[in-house]
Amino acid sequence: ATEPRERVRVDVSRDMKRLRVLDGSSFEGPSPRSAKFKRRIARYFPGSATAADERLDAEARGVKKVREAPASIEVVEEPDDPPFAEAATNDEPEEKPSAAETVDEVEPVPYSSLAALDEGMARIMKSNRKRSRDAQTLLKRAVKTKEIKFFNRIIKDFGNDKQMGFAEEAFRRIGDAGLSPTVYSYTNLLNACVRVGELDRARKVWDDMIAAGVSPNEVTYTVLVKGLAQDGSLAEAARTVRDMTAQSRAGVEGVAPNVRTFSTLLRNCVRHADPGVADECFAAMRDADVKPDVASFEYLLKARCAAMDAMGAWAVVDDMDREYLEVPPQAHAALATVSSLTGDVEKARSACEAARQAVKENGAGTVEDDGAGELFGSGGGYGSDSDGPKATNEQVKGHKKDKRHSQQQQQEEASKSVQQFLKLRNSDALRQVEEVEKFLALGDDFVKEVAAVVNRGPESESSPVLIVEGAANVKKPLRFKEVFGNDLPVRLEVCSGHGDWVTERAQRDEGKANWLALEMRRNRIRMTWAKAVRRRLDNVALLCGMAHEMMGAHVPSGSLTEVYVNYPDPPEWVGSSQCLVDQAFLRDAHRSLKPCVGHLTLVTDDPNYAMRMCRELSKVPRLFKPTEHGGKPFKSGVPEGYGGSYFDEMWKNGRQNDRYYIRYKRV
Repeated sequence: ATEPRERVRVDVSRDMKRLRVLDGSSFEGPSPRSAKFKRRIARYFPGSATAADERLDAEARGVKKVREAPASIEVVEEPDDPPFAEAATNDEPEEKPSAAETVDEVEPVPYSSLAALDEGMARIMKSNRKRSRDAQTLLKRAVKTKEIKFFNRIIKDFGNDKQMGFAEEAFRRIGDAGLSPTVYSYTNLLNACVRVGELDRARKVWDDMIAAGVSPNEVTYTVLVKGLAQDGSLAEAARTVRDMTAQSRAGVEGVAPNVRTFSTLLRNCVRHADPGVADECFAAMRDADVKPDVASFEYLLKARCAAMDAMGAWAVVDDMDREYLEVPPQAHAALATVSSLTGDVEKARSACEAARQAVKENGAGTVEDDGAGELFGSGGGYGSDSDGPKATNEQVKGHKKDKRHSQQQQQEEASKSVQQFLKLRNSDALRQVEEVEKFLALGDDFVKEVAAVVNRGPESESSPVLIVEGAANVKKPLRFKEVFGNDLPVRLEVCSGHGDWVTERAQRDEGKANWLALEMRRNRIRMTWAKAVRRRLDNVALLCGMAHEMMGAHVPSGSLTEVYVNYPDPPEWVGSSQCLVDQAFLRDAHRSLKPCVGHLTLVTDDPNYAMRMCRELSKVPRLFKPTEHGGKPFKSGVPEGYGGSYFDEMWKNGRQNDRYYIRYKRV
């Protein structure tokens, strides 16, 4: 009698991407030209040409193919891994959409199907799984060691790495280990919330800390100020700083605001283009006997530049001279820009020369010199515990010599990160200087005409570029014929950033199309307005606010021929609700686009976000269908001549070369 054959357990993923045997080996996925690949596309993208061909072939054959496994193999259905296994540690249940919102949705394409199509996506999925495994190892080790300092370090590191789920899980396991959270524990968790933009969670952490009888220190307060200011609650952030000063004067130790506290508030005054709060903050800084540093002065200068207050900005330079502080290149570049726009040609040229000289003197070079590389490390968080450097598995079980070596490596990496950051700032300053010099080269008469418009301000009725700010709760669709004075097609860029791409496109499309630019940050909207005025454009209008709200309130149904989303900020963490391209956005884009004519184009350099956007689109085949050949959900790289932002060009100088072009047609 023959011996029975040994049973081999094989995991078969739902999309047949791989066959993984117990020893860890795997078979490669199908070639994009193979019949198996076409069947996969037909399954998950039923509206594609490949899907139609597959159905016709099946009907011609008169048979239905069935995937079977040999009798000696045990087939196990393997659920597709999400790009972040971190979600498994988040105890908070996921909020399910209502039936009305999901009526047209279908099962999304699996992550593994997308990763099989692109090397960058496959690489990031592998990296995410490794991060998850490493995090789980640290969590287990923390519970085993039962040291609060270890917990504090890993909460800080998870927060700096924007692994919010793991930071919350580490904090929860402090109690499981029989320990009590310290002010460092709460501060690091608060910082984790703030870094991913979860202000509501940050408020809850603050309330829990107060309820537990743990007193915040100046670092805790600074993190709270950062969260409030980032969210746009500048007045509340300023009150918190004043409360810190009042408590300190009342004798409470360890809560006095420091220069970092004030700089945190000033930085966000720039983002929200609010020089008034910036001036109040600077006055409070003086009142608290805190000496401003270079960064503080630079933020104040840029806040005034955002308001086109050239005279006030130059006054900041005088203050820095009295304090014997060097003006950085980016501050000189900002002065050159605002001076040129307001018509002071002499000061603009002087600032351009000063910016170039400052770049030479700091000696950091530019990103174009030798490639950007990895520009930013994880950095230190505001809520750092002073107990030691970043915790890794090797550090925990290594000897003192290994720890010293690891600390030295971290210091070297931090030094490299600072140098790369200076290179980035130098490059940005020189880019602005070149733009100013090109503008000034157009002649004094041209500069004076632009300055006349700028000095009247964007709120002026005579402004050639309309700005619609706020009031998203008031539904008031724009009448494009009144806004632009013609019936030309209208195109929209969401997340327009500094306005380089949209103003270039608008100039290219003069007489052929009109453009809307939507951006949530007020200083960027003002910058885009200035660039449009500098180009003498009258086919651009600007929307300032959140995309979901502003599109629904101000963009009429069926009015757009194109919607572009270029390099949007990816979700800060896997459980984040702050994701631009979701079902609500896709439905609003579908409503705004003209039927059977409009197109939605998404471009990103983030593989995780590219996969997430493709999955969202695959849920609504009745709204959008892919334009790539064979129904492929995306294209690696962007078409030639598409254009890009400054940061897009900068990343190309480094090693971040992943680009994803996702173009769909409105059904």
